[in-house]
Amino acid sequence: MNRAEWVCVLLLMLVAGSCKSAGPKSYPSSPAATPTPVSIVVPVSQSSQVARQEVVAPELPRPYQDIIKLKQSGLSDEFLLNKIRTENVNYQLATSEIVALRQAGLPEAVIEAMMRSGQSSSAAAGEAVARRAEFAGLARVGTGFVVFGTSTKHNVGRLDVDGDKISWYEADDPKRNFSIYAKNVKEIFNTCVLRPQQNLCLEFGIVTYTGEQYRFRDPGWKNGENRLVTEATEYFRQAFPNLFFSQRAVSEL
Repeated sequence: MNRAEWVCVLLLMLVAGSCKSAGPKSYPSSPAATPTPVSIVVPVSQSSQVARQEVVAPELPRPYQDIIKLKQSGLSDEFLLNKIRTENVNYQLATSEIVALRQAGLPEAVIEAMMRSGQSSSAAAGEAVARRAEFAGLARVGTGFVVFGTSTKHNVGRLDVDGDKISWYEADDPKRNFSIYAKNVKEIFNTCVLRPQQNLCLEFGIVTYTGEQYRFRDPGWKNGENRLVTEATEYFRQAFPNLFFSQRAVSEL
């Protein structure tokens, strides 16, 4: 070999030796690092908390308060009684409300009507106030006609109710008999003599839309007897709750 060839061989040997020694570096393996859990505390300010708010509904007016307002406006007890019986509102009076009504000047009759109000006609009336009844022994009173004690036997008759028909039968004077229908009745009234504690109602009356007026008393009304008048009044109030009832106060009959 000439000199140039020897130089090439030497260079090749040097290159080959350097490649063997320059292999990839290896590093010692290390265990995988386990992540440490981190707890994050987020402060909650009091202002960010949403407080539960309870919605309080406004107190609705109670129906008994309307009666007090009407009384304070000057309306009569008879008007209030008719309003209560006609509308038939269920007042459901509590003890405090009864006291408030009494303090407002409402009489017991009005309060009792409010306590009975709101019942169905069948529950409030029942068979006892069916549209069939008779009141025998009443004495009819006419204009210019005065009933004196028990001397009214010739004017005593019977007041009958048969459905919506109201009739009067008087055996001694059939010409005075009459029949009317409830739809033609404008007013049912009592005539009551003024008394310090409670007026004494001695007369039961019927007024029609055409102007007729029929009045009845107990034969012994001069002695303060009014059982038949009271029974007839209470019956008509229950059997005909939609009729208008009134009380006429007088100093004397």
